[in-house]
Amino acid sequence: MAERSALMEGIVVASHGRHCMVETPDGARRICHPRGKKSQSVVGDHVLWQAPPSGQGEEGTIEKVLERRNLFYRQDEIRTKSFAANLDQVLILIAAEPVFSESQLSRALIAAEAAGITPLIALNKSDLVEPFARAWERLLPYRHMG
Repeated sequence: MAERSALMEGIVVASHGRHCMVETPDGARRICHPRGKKSQSVVGDHVLWQAPPSGQGEEGTIEKVLERRNLFYRQDEIRTKSFAANLDQVLILIAAEPVFSESQLSRALIAAEAAGITPLIALNKSDLVEPFARAWERLLPYRHMG
């Protein structure tokens, strides 16, 4: 039987379907797959991963997801989708045009609050003078949140 290497710590920096990009403390990056059928790691997760046995490729295996400070996710009527963990801040970027959805903005703010993540709202397209002014006015109730 091939010898397995020791577990190493890393952070998930990208996630694509059933595989993740894990960055090691020295900045090296390695594609890793989750152990088992369910993908449970998300960008920002600190994980323990294992390199493959010698001669069995370059892709590692995520063996364990370490405890998270927080988890950011979205949900609809059908499912919940987790997509980031261990965040300090979330940027909610909205545009002056087309008119932004206050419902979507509220959902993002509630998700951030529920996860204990500081939200920052940014309004884009300041070159569109009239739409920007209208959007800025609509954001008045949100500007004094804290």
